[in-house]
Amino acid sequence: MAHWTAICSLTAAGNFHAGQAFLPSSSVMILWRLSAANQLRDNHAFAIFWGLLAVLSVGWPFCAVLFLSTGFWALWKASGLGGGGGRRFRLDSVVRVLLRTALHAIIIQALVMATDYYFYGRMVSPIWNIFVYNARSGGDELYGVEPLSYYIKNLLLNFNLVSLLGFASLPAILSRKLAERFYPDRLQGNDDKSIKRDNLEILVLAPMYAWMAIVLPRPHKEERFLFPIYPILCFGTAVTLRETLHLCSKVLSFLRGSKEGMQNQRRDVNLLLGLALLSPSAVISILRSIALHHHYSAPLEIYSNFFAHAATTTSPALPGSETTHVCTAGEWYRFPSSFFLPPNHQLGFLKSSFAGQLPQPYSTLGSKWESLSSDGAGNFNDANKEEMDRYVNIEQCSFVIELVPLEMENVSDVPECVQYMESDSSPGSWKKLASHYYLDADSTPALHRILYLPLGRNGKVAFKTYNLYGKDSSRIEAF
Repeated sequence: MAHWTAICSLTAAGNFHAGQAFLPSSSVMILWRLSAANQLRDNHAFAIFWGLLAVLSVGWPFCAVLFLSTGFWALWKASGLGGGGGRRFRLDSVVRVLLRTALHAIIIQALVMATDYYFYGRMVSPIWNIFVYNARSGGDELYGVEPLSYYIKNLLLNFNLVSLLGFASLPAILSRKLAERFYPDRLQGNDDKSIKRDNLEILVLAPMYAWMAIVLPRPHKEERFLFPIYPILCFGTAVTLRETLHLCSKVLSFLRGSKEGMQNQRRDVNLLLGLALLSPSAVISILRSIALHHHYSAPLEIYSNFFAHAATTTSPALPGSETTHVCTAGEWYRFPSSFFLPPNHQLGFLKSSFAGQLPQPYSTLGSKWESLSSDGAGNFNDANKEEMDRYVNIEQCSFVIELVPLEMENVSDVPECVQYMESDSSPGSWKKLASHYYLDADSTPALHRILYLPLGRNGKVAFKTYNLYGKDSSRIEAF
């Protein structure tokens, strides 16, 4: 079980990019894995602790649904009712678990509130705010609406066979338990140890189905919403594989009419069948990960190159000096992080076809009320409606980043930032400083979009260019 879970986790393309993403969903994914590891080791104190940390500290309180079964399991174990043998209910143990959980929750929440107070300058409850925001309808649809097939395609892309085996895990366990109930003599699986193992695995797997029931109906869908169930998929695949191998051993035993030597043979069957099932999936996932890096790393390359070059060719910015704007329009959502900008450089938004609310740069006052100007500029609204104070003019930009097609036959093909630069009337002229290839998905066949195939790429894989532009007055040369 551990080996199969490790193989799936280490090779899955989903984990390749979810594990390093600085997102609440990635933090929940990691904390759920820690919680489940302790749950499987029968350590409910730490299992609950990691769950509390996920719910209270990362800004995604609705992930609590992933840890409900952990709490139920801890209380069931503490009560003594899950031990069999007619044990009596232990109220004192249940109370201890509840008091310990409450103490841990108070400590975590106090640290979170102290941190929020330091940055916001007042007592706030992000947990309550995010519940209120998500309870309202029509807010997140501005950022895109997708059909149910979006998540299906996403899981197949990131996990291929593992996604199918992972979701088959709970039905596989329940089917075997049902068969053992009707054929106890032949299957011989209803001993106490097997029952306890099955019950624990069901509790570990159940959150995956509950989570999908929550995110599937939402019109706005994002890949990051699936991150929390990635480790459950890997564990579920190991469970399905074990159940498959168990069934194979029973079939072989029945055909031979004897159980002699089956233990030694079962190990060989496990090894061969496990390798046959997971190796192709692992290879496909690795090719998918290589494709993601090769096809879509241009934004990271551009901003990394810009930071390294700008930091060495411009004089250190002094406090209170003029801010240098690095501008983009429709490519705002591919901006990785402000850590990629040197001091006194700031991302500037040029008006694009997107008509929703854009982020606001941090000021020296952070997120405190004092950071807002007297006219309310920089404020946020709960409906994600467009705030016009977010935008800058092209004359304020020293650098521009844009995704540009290699061929622009029609006026409609000209990107928004290029149009802005052509209409710029301020002194200086724009020139291209750096460029990296970015996959042109519309002009590339599906197979080459999905996987990195070393052979047959020429003439089939098409690219656009992710460009960095600067003005002559920007004191920065092409690189």
